[in-house]
Amino acid sequence: MARITEAQVAEVRRRVEAGEARVTVAETVGISKASVDSIMSGRRGGPSKRAGTLTPEQLDSIRALADAGMSQTAIAREVGTSQQMVSKTLKAAREG
Repeated sequence: MARITEAQVAEVRRRVEAGEARVTVAETVGISKASVDSIMSGRRGGPSKRAGTLTPEQLDSIRALADAGMSQTAIAREVGTSQQMVSKTLKAAREG
């Protein structure tokens, strides 16, 4: 299965926000309606939150915010990742 491009994500968002039916957008863009739904809900089409995909700036922010005493949940919200990723990042920093 081909990966959905950033251009397709932007087109899907633009069309749906303009009021076009999601099923029509899916057919026009060449993806499934489920993919359109995922894009619109934010589950797909944003920055990846999988391990190893945080930017160096995000990693630095996580470490700095933790050093300042912020909770892992608050850090995750601030940086735009999961609490689990914050935990893994901090654990790797302690071990490495």
